[in-house]
Amino acid sequence: MQPELMREIVTVEEFDKWLIGLTVFGFIASIVAGLLWSKKLTHPKRWLLGGLTGLLSGFLFLLIYALWRFYLWRIRIDLDRDFVGLHRVDVLVGNLLIFAFVGAMVGLVGRIYAKWLKQQLSAQSESSS
Repeated sequence: MQPELMREIVTVEEFDKWLIGLTVFGFIASIVAGLLWSKKLTHPKRWLLGGLTGLLSGFLFLLIYALWRFYLWRIRIDLDRDFVGLHRVDVLVGNLLIFAFVGAMVGLVGRIYAKWLKQQLSAQSESSS
């Protein structure tokens, strides 16, 4: 094939711009959704709980973008230092371990927050009964 005919369907730069837009939109939408959800609650601190839930959900979008940038840094091509990250097994295994650890931490934080939120909401419903 001729080199001028071979192009990527989506370039890294295009995907990065799309992901930035998704991150900003997702972060704002998560906070708004948390506040809208809090309107349905009768808890005295409902706005705090809704805002905190939305903020925590919104941070997932920031984490996704941060992990994307970290991944790009890990697989970079640095000819000055003779480093091609995409072709190294240690980079692949390191990425696997790092992303698995981050995923486990997100799950752990989510579980702790969900348990705390459930206690907050059930304690309020018990006191109002």
